[in-house]
Amino acid sequence: MIETHMLPRTLEETLRKALKTFPAVLVTGPRQSGKTTLLSERFRATHRFVSLENPDIRARVLEDPIGFLNEHSPPIVLDEIQYTPALLHYIKSAIDEDRRPGQWILSGSQSFPLMQGVSQSLSGRVAVLSLLPFSWAEGQGLGDRAQSLDAILKRLFSETGNAATKQPATFSLDDWLLRGSYPEIRANQNVDRQIWCSSYIQTYLERDVRQVLNVGDLNVFNRFLRLCAAAQDRF
Repeated sequence: MIETHMLPRTLEETLRKALKTFPAVLVTGPRQSGKTTLLSERFRATHRFVSLENPDIRARVLEDPIGFLNEHSPPIVLDEIQYTPALLHYIKSAIDEDRRPGQWILSGSQSFPLMQGVSQSLSGRVAVLSLLPFSWAEGQGLGDRAQSLDAILKRLFSETGNAATKQPATFSLDDWLLRGSYPEIRANQNVDRQIWCSSYIQTYLERDVRQVLNVGDLNVFNRFLRLCAAAQDRF
């Protein structure tokens, strides 16, 4: 049964298949692409959910990782695993002791330290999946249905009139390009696009780019991003 407060995601079917054979599944993707919502809503009946973004929980993990895992035994969802990469080594040990499939669901924003830690610690034990912002079908609430190109084109145009007079039914390219496809601003039209996007970029600069590249002047880097975006119009 589809839950009304969450639009279905196409990745869910692949995720459930992976959980049938892999001890662990890692869901990566950009911030605000819907990882936390997908995992907390769809798997709350089978897996306990723990967010490692919580500073108190993170401190507990760093202080006593073995004790933390004893208190939070699988099946479990560990959200934002990139905050505690050292925990991956202990998860590896736990998987080696019990390789039952579907016990560990991990999520994290894509970052070099996270993927390096996964490749070193969980190689052969984890399926790595990527959740991107909404596709057109997901934005229309059709994420749980396989959509061929013909089916998408048919839905984009009304069923009346000949091919020359058919008009777009529910799709606006301008709106899609300008508003974007991140779940929050796509699913909730009341969210101000400019405020959301500027806040997202600022968070991206502060939390991701600065950690990886050690950027000194965020204002200069912000201008660089805008120039890159403008340059796309020429290609």
